[in-house]
Amino acid sequence: MEFYRYRNGIVAQNLRQIYGPDTMVFGLNLPQLSEIAALHGKDKELGKKLWEEYKSREDRLIALYVLPPDELDKDEVKSMIEDIRNNEQAEMLAFRLLRHLPYAHDLYEELTKTDNLSPAARYGVVMLGKNLGL
Repeated sequence: MEFYRYRNGIVAQNLRQIYGPDTMVFGLNLPQLSEIAALHGKDKELGKKLWEEYKSREDRLIALYVLPPDELDKDEVKSMIEDIRNNEQAEMLAFRLLRHLPYAHDLYEELTKTDNLSPAARYGVVMLGKNLGL
C-alpha cells in the first residue's frame, strides 16, 4: 500500500497514544485513505486480507473503503463486528460499510439483542443505528 508516501509522524505519534505501542500507525487522514482506496477499487479479497491481517491502523480503515457491501454475507459482517478493537474502527465500520449493506436494518435489530459484544463492538452497533437514522 501507499501508506509510507502519506505518512505523518506528528499525527502518528498522537494516535499511538490511543492505539498503544504494539500497533503500527502511519498517521494517514481519511481523505488520504479514500484516495488510496480509489486506486484499488472495490475488492473483497484485498479488504478481507487488510481487515484480518491488521498490521497497522490504516490496514483496518482502508479495508472498509475497499470491501464491497453487496458481496458480504451476514456471518462475515458479524465476525468483523465482533473483531472491532476500538471506537475509530467502530465508527468507520458503521459509516463506510454497515449502513450500505442490503440487510443493514435487520443486522442492527439482531445485534441490539446480542449480549456478548465487546464495548467497541457495541459502540459500532450504536453508530450503525445512528447512520441508519434510528
